[in-house]
Amino acid sequence: MNLLFGGGELLLRQAGDQGRLRRLNSLAVLESVRDDALTIPQIAAVTGLSKTAADSVVSGLHDLGWVTVVEPLTASGAGRPAQRYRFNAAAAVVVGIDIGRHTSRAEIADLAGEVLASGEVPTSREDAPDELLTTVVGLVDELLAELRLDRTSVWAGGASIPAVVYHQTITSGPEKWTGFDLRAGFEQRFRCVFATENDSTLAAFAEAWKGSATAVGSLVYVHSGNRTGSGLVVDGSLFRGSSGAAGEIGALHVLGWETAQEHLKDVVSADGALLQRGEVFDAARRGDERAAAAVDAFAAALAPGIAALILTIDPELVVVGGGNVRAGETFLAPLRQHVAELCTVRPAPPLVASRLADRAPLTGAVGLAIASVLERLYSITSGGGAMPRTTVPPWEWQEAASR
Repeated sequence: MNLLFGGGELLLRQAGDQGRLRRLNSLAVLESVRDDALTIPQIAAVTGLSKTAADSVVSGLHDLGWVTVVEPLTASGAGRPAQRYRFNAAAAVVVGIDIGRHTSRAEIADLAGEVLASGEVPTSREDAPDELLTTVVGLVDELLAELRLDRTSVWAGGASIPAVVYHQTITSGPEKWTGFDLRAGFEQRFRCVFATENDSTLAAFAEAWKGSATAVGSLVYVHSGNRTGSGLVVDGSLFRGSSGAAGEIGALHVLGWETAQEHLKDVVSADGALLQRGEVFDAARRGDERAAAAVDAFAAALAPGIAALILTIDPELVVVGGGNVRAGETFLAPLRQHVAELCTVRPAPPLVASRLADRAPLTGAVGLAIASVLERLYSITSGGGAMPRTTVPPWEWQEAASR
C-alpha cells in the first residue's frame, strides 16, 4: 500500500486548462515511477497517457531533476533495449528520529526511504526537552557530516516519541515534556518542516508502508512492551483523528492496559524460581504451567482494548509489535484466542507479528518526513504552481512556483 503519494488515476480525471492538466499528468507520471523503473510505453499504460504525452512529461520531469534514467534491461532480441525511468530518490535527504525511553535513534534517508546513515545516542526520560533535543540534533549533525551534508540539506524530518501528542503538544508522557511543542523544538533547529507523532501511530504507518500490512487498506497496530499503545491506518491513510489522539485507547483505565504488565512481574515458576517478563515467556515456552497462566492472564488483559479497536474501525489486520513479540506464538496464540472470543459480531481479523520489530517507529518517522515532502509537492503543483526543480528546497517552493 502506498501511503506516501497517491491519486494518479484521480488526477487524470480532474478537469482543467492545458497547463493544469500537464502539471497533474506530471504528478501521475511521478507516482508511476516511484517504486519501479519503467519504460515510456509502460508509463503510458499505467497512467493512461499516450506514448507521446508520456515521453514529453518524462522529459520535463528529467530536466527538473525529479526522474532519472536507469540502466536498460539486457536486450532479449534484436535492437537496443528501451530506456527506463525512475523517481530520483537521491534528489534530497530526510531525517527520521525515534526518541526512546533510554536510547534515541536517528536515520538519514533518501526520498524512497533508503537509509544512508544511522546512529543512536543514550537519552533519558529525565532529560529536559531542550537538553534532549540538543543531544539528538547533535547525532543528526554527525550523521549528516558522514555524508558530507549539513542541516540545510534536509528537506523534511519526522520524529517519534513515546507520549501522547495532541495538536503537536505533548499531553501525556515524561513529566518534564508535558506541554512541550516537539515540532517547534525541531523546527527552531532546522529550516525544514518537522512532523511529530506518537511512536505507536508512526509504527502503524511503517507497517502499512514497509512492514506486515502492505497488502491491506486498514489495520490496527498494537505496541506491547514496557507499555501498551496503538495506532490506526484506515482506508489507506494514517488515522490521527481530529487532533492527533486517535488510538489512545490505553488511556482508559477500565481497559487495563496500564496495569497489564503486572501479570508478568514476580511470577513464581513451577520449580519456585521468581521470574520477570522475559523469563516468564521463556518458561511458558518450555511448558511451565504457572508461567503459561501468567502469559494467558496478560493476553486476556490486552484483549478488550484490541477488540474495542477492531469493532470500532473494522480493520483487515491486527499487527502486534514491541518487545513482547519476541516471544512469538507463546504470546500471540493466547492473545489471538482472547481477542477472537470478544469479537462476537464479526470474526476477528488475522493477528500477526510486526516484521519491523523495534524499527517500526523510526521507519515511520522517515516515511512521515517523505510524505510531507510529497504532499507539499502535490499541493503546490495541483494548486496551480509550476513543479519546482529539485535544486530548490521545499521551504522556497511557493516563491519559486509563483515566478
